[in-house]
Amino acid sequence: MNCPLCKAREVGRIGRERYYCRECCHEWTKGDGDGVVKIYEVLSDGSVERLESLSEPRSLTLPQRVTRRRAG
Repeated sequence: MNCPLCKAREVGRIGRERYYCRECCHEWTKGDGDGVVKIYEVLSDGSVERLESLSEPRSLTLPQRVTRRRAG
């Protein structure tokens, strides 16, 4: 599995249908059969903020460039 934003392979599963990218520090969920991917940014205080919802059949990229960053 690859990150839908930066296409990195360094992803981990953190819950049922919830994933985290170690390269760009974003989380995402796969929809329950509806084909929608919900993307969240992990903020410095550990909370998450929803960025975008994308349909899986489309290309999973955001209009702006995603900057890779390391957590910690």
